[in-house]
Amino acid sequence: MADELLRVLSRDIDDVEVEGPQLAKDELLRLYEAIVSTRALDERSSRLHADGEIGFYVAGRGVEAVSVGSGFVTESADWVFPSHRDAGMYLLRGGSLRSWLDQLFGNAADLTKGRQAPGHHSLPDGRFVSVSGPLGTQLAQAAGCAMAIALRGDRSVALACFGAAAASTPGFHAAVQLAAEFQPPAVFVCRTGAGGAGGEGGGDRLLPATPVAELARARGIESTRVDGTDVLAVVQAVAAARQRALDGAGATLVEAVLGSVGAADGAGAGSDPVGLLRDYLEHRGIWDAAREEDLNARVRQRLDEAVEAARATGPPPPDSLFTDVYAAPPWMLQEQRELAAAGAGADDDPET
Repeated sequence: MADELLRVLSRDIDDVEVEGPQLAKDELLRLYEAIVSTRALDERSSRLHADGEIGFYVAGRGVEAVSVGSGFVTESADWVFPSHRDAGMYLLRGGSLRSWLDQLFGNAADLTKGRQAPGHHSLPDGRFVSVSGPLGTQLAQAAGCAMAIALRGDRSVALACFGAAAASTPGFHAAVQLAAEFQPPAVFVCRTGAGGAGGEGGGDRLLPATPVAELARARGIESTRVDGTDVLAVVQAVAAARQRALDGAGATLVEAVLGSVGAADGAGAGSDPVGLLRDYLEHRGIWDAAREEDLNARVRQRLDEAVEAARATGPPPPDSLFTDVYAAPPWMLQEQRELAAAGAGADDDPET
């Protein structure tokens, strides 16, 4: 039988401070600004894709609590292996609106110089590893990274975030096998629907028939299920999993359920993660309509400025084609570079 979902915000609102994570006022406000910024960035990125300005984008509306809550509890020494839908984690690991958009446009300011498909962000300084195109590849990478952390004796964890479809891939099974056998400091965060489905897509045939938490537990991995629209529940569960890993107790899988389950009054999973947190802040007396209007205006302005700056930035220079390949470029690459710089090539000669 599936576990009861851990909920904080969707319970009696007066009990949140007793049952939820102990967060200060400034931490709650930071969480809310992150979740609002993530929603706005995702909507603007989706619009850029719909308008044909960028070639690829995987929208993340509705999963903000999972991405923001997971990113919120990580420390700078931790390694993060995200999915395509983790704009919130990107922002909390030190990414900016501008750098996110530069990558989508693949312009000269893009960290990867336009060599990655849009939506494949990375942050070397934030230990935010680029997502790969194939489904579930980040899981075995995270497990291997966690094993390296253990061997080095570092006090950090490797955290991977993914959708339920990835739980039917070889990468998932390889990751949980490594984690079960060696018990490295790893945290796996899986987004699912009410019955174990949901996440990255790929068709119903890819979705596990049982809750992913049960799949992990059957392989010897500690697991828990939380309301994936409740950012405080995600913070509480992922923080506990991270601490367990740091204490040497091994890996944990957190299944964040996003489907339409919950109380008859509409509370619980299936609620909007932004509105759920806003209602609680208003109940606490630390948020109101004026603050909401001001925050939305500031986020819109920052986004407008970042989009215009990214649009105005030209493409990477042609010479960047020849960099980052060899530490010492061989003669043929150097010759090609010189020819390109001189504008010489077969296309310049009408007789060839």
